[in-house]
Amino acid sequence: MSDRKEIREVAVYVLESDLLMRQILCSMLRKETGICLNCLKSFDDFETVFESLKENQPHLLMLGVDEMDSPEMKFFYHVRQELPDIHIVLLTPLTREGAYIALEGLKKGAVDYVTKPDKRNGLILASNHFHKRVLPVVKAVPRLNRIRKASEKKVSDDRKITESLTMAHQRMIPNGIDLIVIGSCLGGVTSLYKIIAGLPEKLPAPVVIVQHMPKIYTEVLAEELDETTLLNVREAKQNSVLIPGQIYVAPGGYHSVIKSNGERKKIVLHRGPREHKCRPSIDVLLRSALQNYDSRVLSVFLSGGGADGIQGASLVLAKGGKVLLESKESSLLWDLNEKIYGLRPGIKSVPAERLASEILKQLHPENLKKGLPGIPGEAAKDDWMVRTLGD
Repeated sequence: MSDRKEIREVAVYVLESDLLMRQILCSMLRKETGICLNCLKSFDDFETVFESLKENQPHLLMLGVDEMDSPEMKFFYHVRQELPDIHIVLLTPLTREGAYIALEGLKKGAVDYVTKPDKRNGLILASNHFHKRVLPVVKAVPRLNRIRKASEKKVSDDRKITESLTMAHQRMIPNGIDLIVIGSCLGGVTSLYKIIAGLPEKLPAPVVIVQHMPKIYTEVLAEELDETTLLNVREAKQNSVLIPGQIYVAPGGYHSVIKSNGERKKIVLHRGPREHKCRPSIDVLLRSALQNYDSRVLSVFLSGGGADGIQGASLVLAKGGKVLLESKESSLLWDLNEKIYGLRPGIKSVPAERLASEILKQLHPENLKKGLPGIPGEAAKDDWMVRTLGD
């Protein structure tokens, strides 16, 4: 499948044991042009279903998984191992277990997940939910980066990187950046793990992350990110005070905005209208960030599609702030960043593995030039970054 140069019709397999969920999803997909669909109950016969996948080589497998320790999850691992060219989207419940399944799947190479709608809300709402979440992913399949690999970096390795950076940066003086905002969409979660694991303990600015995820999932994401770093990662709460070195994940279902209370800055949550069909929205956060931090904002955009973040990036640039992009070769989907990249010549884009070190360069460009104690001078900085962070 990897040698297909152009996808004219997306071949989709649906494996979902819940009859109602399967019927709603397959009925919706059948109405769409450009999709070739196979709907199966699930895999009562593991080998038969796997052989069918192997023979037909669909572009996308939509796989329902309700429990981490289940035949469905084992099937996911098996397909990823044996048929790596097939993109997989997991269908998961809106529960903590569903969040763990989704995040585990993303780390192991799933392109995305879709939460299963609550049956009690009725068929129309369930169909609308699938329509909103599934179709953008299916339609993005022809543009997905098929050579992107899932990260195999271990948490212990990430901790070593973080510890090595700590001493070198703890005496740095911030140079014009008082807030870091990270916006992340489709394909951005795996990059988040790499970035957060690579930031030093003495980070001199707070970080606010907007990852397009529902409630519960953002809480579990914050908990998992917290395990990868010496920094403190938490889901943002109402009136969370922004403190340097703290990382806040915008909660699903709420917009996060920044307000000033004297010298203190805090996060305020509200359930205002969705922007670009998103809540939380990257644009909503960045507009409020610029009102309170002016040009002292560094905005980092990871893999994704849609339009949420384009206006925010434009405003950051207009204010004199800084914009940093995950590169095309690193991103699962570069639709959003390609549009931001076109806003102004010279916007820097780097692979996910180098984003943590690039954030540090953006925070402290003058310190790197001057060669302050514990910090290399201009001539040695690239060599130092390579030795410290790796290639």
